[in-house]
Amino acid sequence: MGTVFKSPAWSAKGMVVTEHPMATLAGWDALRRGGTVADAAVAIGATLAVVTPHLCGLGGDFFALLWSAKERRAIALNGSGRAPQNLSAATLRRRGLAQMPTYGPLTVTVPGLVDALWTLHQRFGRLAWASLWEHALAAAADGVVVSGKLARAIADNADRLSRDEGARRVFFRDDAPLTAGQLLRQPALAQTMQRIAADGRDGFYTGATAQAMAKHLQRLGSPMTEDDFAAHTSDWAEPLALRYRDVTLMELPPNALGVATLQTMALLAGLPLSQMGTAALVASIADIAAVVAAERDAYLADPAHVTAPPDALLHPDRIAHLRERLGKGGWATAPRDGDTTNFVVVDAEGNALSAIQSLFHAFGAGIVEPQTGVLFQNRGANFVLTEGHPNELQGGKRPRHTLSALMVLDDRGEVKGALGTSGGDFRPTIHAWVLVRWLDLGIPLQDAIEAPRALWLGGRNLLMEPGLCDLTELHRKGWQVQLVPYPGGTGVAHGVERVGVSWCGCADIRGDGVALPL
Repeated sequence: MGTVFKSPAWSAKGMVVTEHPMATLAGWDALRRGGTVADAAVAIGATLAVVTPHLCGLGGDFFALLWSAKERRAIALNGSGRAPQNLSAATLRRRGLAQMPTYGPLTVTVPGLVDALWTLHQRFGRLAWASLWEHALAAAADGVVVSGKLARAIADNADRLSRDEGARRVFFRDDAPLTAGQLLRQPALAQTMQRIAADGRDGFYTGATAQAMAKHLQRLGSPMTEDDFAAHTSDWAEPLALRYRDVTLMELPPNALGVATLQTMALLAGLPLSQMGTAALVASIADIAAVVAAERDAYLADPAHVTAPPDALLHPDRIAHLRERLGKGGWATAPRDGDTTNFVVVDAEGNALSAIQSLFHAFGAGIVEPQTGVLFQNRGANFVLTEGHPNELQGGKRPRHTLSALMVLDDRGEVKGALGTSGGDFRPTIHAWVLVRWLDLGIPLQDAIEAPRALWLGGRNLLMEPGLCDLTELHRKGWQVQLVPYPGGTGVAHGVERVGVSWCGCADIRGDGVALPL
């Protein structure tokens, strides 16, 4: 590969990689004080909720894949929220809706992030819970400088944000959207974080915070209640696993999108990747993305409602069936984009964590509750209203998710690396580009993350960063290519890889992130 734009970080003790320097510093500080990956995750997750409000927040969801060095096993945490108990597809169909709206109160599901961080900390944390909120509290109360990326996100969504009282109060000054270099202050959010720091998850899901959130959503037309908040729980689960070459890939189970990543890699395993030209690889990955998307739309749902268990979707017979469908059309619906952020942590004891949190689309539902400062996700937009579909909207049900997180074990069963990316439904394809370059082509992970990518847009359409390949062969095969300036537009990935006795931390040039060694 060519020269990398961000030099990786190196350490034999531990590593933190996030999409914002302040979040990386918060996680690093937790590790420096003797904390575990769980402690670092709380500090990072809380800080990201303040400094990257277009990507995530207390009103969003959280998933994690954690490697316990002591137990020598991985475990998955599902911190996604559920639909209000009093909301159903049948109700919306009676109102004349054929599909879920993209934004607004009906798309708000119970936020899962706070409970997930609490659950993670209760099992694997070591430091005092309240101390892990100090960086986030300071950023919310004192203000954080608006970055160029956040400023562009506010400008791009200004019309939608301006129509919400709470969002207008946070993201506008003197009736104009905040711009780069200005201070983003969130005093109401700081007060909410103080309650969470003092009272744990109950400071969010019960009492004054839950009451204010429920009442506000009800005023806007959501049937969300205080009971919906109080009843929320996160769930531990066994990760999905796929043997790929001489490593094991581990992913999050449904309702997360992990099975799609593993199906993608299982299909790629049958190709002579090291002998293929880049244009042929682009076409193959796009064909695979289309087939896997059809699987996603048909089967992915709340784990209590899936009709085809993940093991069946990864069975060699199923993969062989999917391979027969490659290149034969019957395209699924185009992928949906999403604004998300992944982070990766390794602590001094060798525990590793790949975590991801999100509001779904930029600024989620576009609703900020004024008293609490909580910006709500629009994850409910991913439900369908089709009667009998596994992902049909029902009260208390989790929607299918676009989030996932990866871990790679070597042939000795030890962590070789952990990674993840933003990108909505494009995530399995982005993972594939990074993994193929790293595992099959032998490229260092930092180079593999920064290399140009191509994404399937639906039909015979591709989104591509320049420099990936000559477009002539793709055009000859009927692909239409939309070039996007590099770097950008194809997700922001982060990762760590083990090299000898050390960890190499890798941040993506496409984001503002940084890797910081312990």
